[in-house]
This record gives sequence, structure tokens and C-alpha cells, in this order.
Amino acid sequence: MTGATGRTFSGEAVMLARDLTVQVETEHGWVTVVDGVDLTVRRNEIVGLVGESGSGKTITALSLLRLLPPNARVRRGSVEVMGRDITAMRERELGDVRGVRVAMIFQEPRRCLNPAFTVGDQVAESVRRHRGWSRRRSMRRTVELFELVEIPEAVRRVRQYPHEFSGGMCQRVMLAMALACDPMMLIADEPTTALDVTVQRQVLELIRRLQVERGFGVLLITHDLGVVAEMCDRVAVMYAGQVVEEADADTLFHHPGNPYTSALLRSMLEPVRGEPLGFIPGRVPPPHLFPSTCRFEDRCAYAVESVCGRPIPLRQISPAHLIRCARADGLDLPGVPG
Repeated sequence: MTGATGRTFSGEAVMLARDLTVQVETEHGWVTVVDGVDLTVRRNEIVGLVGESGSGKTITALSLLRLLPPNARVRRGSVEVMGRDITAMRERELGDVRGVRVAMIFQEPRRCLNPAFTVGDQVAESVRRHRGWSRRRSMRRTVELFELVEIPEAVRRVRQYPHEFSGGMCQRVMLAMALACDPMMLIADEPTTALDVTVQRQVLELIRRLQVERGFGVLLITHDLGVVAEMCDRVAVMYAGQVVEEADADTLFHHPGNPYTSALLRSMLEPVRGEPLGFIPGRVPPPHLFPSTCRFEDRCAYAVESVCGRPIPLRQISPAHLIRCARADGLDLPGVPG
């Protein structure tokens, strides 16, 4: 199993997140849920952000566009889009970034569409808001976008309502809306979660085709490593609010350096006849119980208290491979065979 292309990238960075730290106000006070995340997305590449539920993937994505809920805040760090730090922008300035420079599509697309308006009107409204075009011109653009994302009979379907669309077609509408202003980056947060397997593949293939044709960068958030293997050029693995490994897809799948990454891969693989299905014992701790030591230590089969019982930095072991593990140099972890 390999990554989507195996390419090496040195092109223009669309988004740079540095030391991104996000807190949420809870009954335990302000709790850090994303801790010192560094992330880069360049044009012409797809970056995967993976990990179990509770690892911090979605709130990381929301913080990249300052879409956090009222009880959350960016405590530290920066997010630069084309050299501009959006963490320092006023709300009005963010309108020049959201949907224009960077667009986002979400899980459960039907919930993102207003049932009281036609899907065409909702996409056209986005065009009018950002481009300042007339209603007629915006609707023509909407028809073009529907054709781009392969919605059949686009002229007729722009006049329909969300309830007349399947889940997969609703996600195509959301993709059309995201691409309305030709963004340089697309954030796709679990874009196929609510779709059946056949439709999932269609949507993912559409995203990949458009990414190749238009050259924008993609941050793909998912828990499905099979999707990552088919789609992504680089991968960042998150656990308990931290990035624990980052590498090109081929290296990550065949030569993982963090025990958590290796355990994720084993839980994804088809078991050998007679052997049990791989799994990771325990669960991701809640944020208010994140330890100051290695956060995976309690679940790790390779943990040694004298080595792992301290804060572990993310360190670079090769030009494109970063690992957060105190024992990384002495482990030969299993990856995907072949």
C-alpha cells in the first residue's frame, strides 16, 4: 500500500500553522485540546490529518479558519495564509480568506444546507458575496460549478431543494460552493463520513481530480487510513491533541516511527487467518487528563517508564520525517507489508 503519488513537494506554502495551541472552557476550567501543532499545506498536494476520535483533528481544522465555538480560543501560535496571520485579523478581514483563499467542506453536508432555499441560490449567494456579481451572473456561475462537480442536469437541479438531493449529491453541492471563488486550499473534514462506500469513492475521486486539475492544496481530515493511502502525499498523525508523526505517505505506511502510528496501521489491516483483529487497548484520554509525559504511554506496548515518563518533543529524524517518541531510534515497528 502506498500513498497517492509519492511526490516530493517544495512549492508554495498556502497555509502554515506554527505552535498552534487551542483551549476550550469546560467544567475543569480552560483545557488545552490542541497542543503546539505545526502544519504546512502547499499547493498541488494533499495532506492527511489522521487519528482516533478525540485526537483533536476537527478542532485543529476549525481553528485554521477561526471557526471555533464561543467557548474555545487560540491560546498560542499563528496560522498564516499566503503570509498573512489570520489569528491577528479582524472579523471583516477574514472574509477575504474564508471561501476565497481557503474553503472548507464538512461532515454530514445536508446539515450545512438551508432547507428553505434552493441549492442553486445558496451557492450563488456565496459567489455574489465574494465576487460582487449580479444574481444572473452568479447563477450562471453556479450552473458551471454544478457541471464541474459532475451534478447531472445542472440547469434543472440548481432550482431544487436540499431534500431532493442524496447525501452524495449534497456533498457535491458543498464542494461546488467551496470552489466557487477558486480557492488555493480546501479543508475537507471527514467529507465522506455519512455516505455509503460507493458514494464515498466517487466523492474522493472527484476531490482528487479537481485538485490535480486546479492545483490547490488539500487538508484531508479522516480516521480512515485506507482513504489516506489512496489520496494523500503527506500525512500528519495526531494523538491527544499533539502531532506524533509526520512523513510522506509511503514512509508512514511502510516505516512508521511512532508506536501509535504502527498500532493504527495494524488495526486497519486484514488479519491473517487464525489471528485476532488488531486493536489498540484503552482509549484517548479526555483533555483535562492529558499527561505531561508521553500521552500514549499507558496504551503503548513499547513504553519504558524511565524513558517515556517525561515530556517528549517532536523531533526530525530525516528531512521529511518527524516523530514524537523517546524510543524511536531503537524500535523497528511493523508497518504495511509490501
